[in-house]
Amino acid sequence: MRAFFPSKLSREQITILNKQGITPVTIPLIKTVSLPFPAEIVEIFRPDFIVFSSKNGVKHFFSRISVDHIQNTKVIAVGKSTAKLLKDRGIEPLIPESFSGEGLIELIKKNKLKGKFLLIKPKKARNLLPEFLKKEGNIVQEVIAYETVTNTEAADEMAREVAKGFEIATFTSPSTFKSFLKLSGEKGKQLLRKTKIIPIGHVTAEAIQKTGFKVWKLPQEYTLNGIIKLIIEYGGKR
Repeated sequence: MRAFFPSKLSREQITILNKQGITPVTIPLIKTVSLPFPAEIVEIFRPDFIVFSSKNGVKHFFSRISVDHIQNTKVIAVGKSTAKLLKDRGIEPLIPESFSGEGLIELIKKNKLKGKFLLIKPKKARNLLPEFLKKEGNIVQEVIAYETVTNTEAADEMAREVAKGFEIATFTSPSTFKSFLKLSGEKGKQLLRKTKIIPIGHVTAEAIQKTGFKVWKLPQEYTLNGIIKLIIEYGGKR
């Protein structure tokens, strides 16, 4: 059985899948590009909280900002991998139970967090969190630190793998799904119609369903490891 992933997997993840008779096909479909923002934003805004919604946000933000500048600021991270990057920099973040905008809102409500929020985000992102924060009387500043673009260099490899086919296709964001369609064309669409599609979470699922494709199942945990666990449970060796 072959399972498609729109990004690289760790050696451990590949081994786990291989042991279940599953061959992962990994092609990075998207890449991120840094966008300019004022390096003095932290000093000017003086946030009480900084929210990182992804690993890319951490990477691109700290390419311009020193960790020393946020020593007295509470940090919130969406997801374990995002939190790990922050911990590697000596920052211990708060992490929502659900790795989504809704999960962030629940965390903020539960901990009664109020004040000035600095949101580190990509060029295209949902407005759910900033709208909630403003409604609750908080002051919000958004930093557009990067944008996600299609990795056009993967087009030839994508065509070869689509021709071989796969039984499962996973998508880790709406951007990875849109890039798949863009790079694979009509043959990719034909393959997806007979493939078990697994999105990383409900936001990605909605983006897929809006284009007319059916979602097979969602992982219990909205992470790559959650997807792998789901594939093994339902799609691997019985």
